[in-house]
Amino acid sequence: MDSDENAAPPVPAGEPDRWKRDEFRVLDDSFANMLIQMLLAMAGMFVAFVIADWVNTRWFSGDGATAYLARGLTFCLFGSLSIYVTSARPIRQALLAEADAITAHEATLQAQAERHRLVGRLQSAFDMAESDHDAFVVVGEALATVADVPAEMLLADSSRAHLRRVAVASGHGGPSCGVETPWGCPAVRKSRTLAFGDSRELDACPRLKDRPGGPCSALCVPVTVLGTPMGVLHLTGTVGDAPDGHTRDGLEALAEHAGSRIGILRAMAASELQATTDPLTGLLNRRSLEAELSRLRDRETSYAIAFLDLDHFKDLNDTYGHETGDRALRAFARLLRQSVRDTDLVCRYGGEEFVVVFPGSTMEETEALIGRVSRSLAEAVLGGDVPSFTISVGIAEATLASDAAEVIRSADEAMFMAKEAGRNRIVLAEAAGAGSDGGDLPEVVTADGVWAFPTAAG
Repeated sequence: MDSDENAAPPVPAGEPDRWKRDEFRVLDDSFANMLIQMLLAMAGMFVAFVIADWVNTRWFSGDGATAYLARGLTFCLFGSLSIYVTSARPIRQALLAEADAITAHEATLQAQAERHRLVGRLQSAFDMAESDHDAFVVVGEALATVADVPAEMLLADSSRAHLRRVAVASGHGGPSCGVETPWGCPAVRKSRTLAFGDSRELDACPRLKDRPGGPCSALCVPVTVLGTPMGVLHLTGTVGDAPDGHTRDGLEALAEHAGSRIGILRAMAASELQATTDPLTGLLNRRSLEAELSRLRDRETSYAIAFLDLDHFKDLNDTYGHETGDRALRAFARLLRQSVRDTDLVCRYGGEEFVVVFPGSTMEETEALIGRVSRSLAEAVLGGDVPSFTISVGIAEATLASDAAEVIRSADEAMFMAKEAGRNRIVLAEAAGAGSDGGDLPEVVTADGVWAFPTAAG
């Protein structure tokens, strides 16, 4: 059944309205109400007098002490009954209703206070989460606190095409919902909480039917990330034992704060990625490269730098267009990432210039690694994967200067020497500023013989 059918009755809107209900009217101390109560009491006493007088005339009309006592007791009896009916009983009922209302109001306030405490703890815990994983750990612990039954969180992956379990209530096995996509979940699709009392019911979620554990009840709360329903909090219980309002409120608060924090973390990650990477190639940009070099200096890690420039790139752009040039840059960036080590830092330094930092390597070791890049490029060119171009490379070592910018400048100067020497080659920088020619980059043998990279100026 839908969540609307199980919704708790609304709480009275405000304190003044709470005490204006009919059962409390007798306690109203306004003049009009006091006048009404006095008239009711007088009417009751009059009726009591008439009845008592009739009884006394019929049975206690003598003049003896016994007759006087009997008449007095009769008046007291019927007078007491009148007071009870017209005043005491209504007041007692109003006081009992008032006590019930106060008790219910205290329970509401206590539930609200518990919710506020939970919300505060959730806020504090999620504020300390610095990654999706941290947030998922908080969700698992919170699920165990809010609902002492099997519960889990399913969240869409980056493609938003698949749901995967990211958190399970600590100390409980997850209910293992079989839904595979966000829009395959009714709660996500409708973007509202759904409660099911019995998985065998006609309108129960199809994912609840035929589970290994048998029939069950369930509560599903959608999780919204950056304004889009992206997941669900899902818990199960015994048939007919639907979660109470407190549990439901807690899960909805958890879903709200989890979605909010995960959204913030992902937005921050996307913003940081944009700030630290080149939008065309996805490589590190110059700013992030400088930060990484600063970290290597702080750790006193040795490194070598290769400054790479695509030969004749202007001619390529002029001949084939900028779209082909961009494709060449993206292809070369991909090739660079695939050819170097995972620990190496690959950066698009600007235009058709690239910088690769090789931590812990010497210039000679770096020359061998760049040779591998060149061979991969030659194979890609022959295979038609990228337009035909070559690279000129300058290599410098951190020992040549105390400042990272000076090391990059040395590698840049060595790269220009490679250009001047005919391109398609590596030059190793030296402390005095002169470069040591590392030689031509490898030629590629084709079916027609030896194919050499073009060496025209550009």
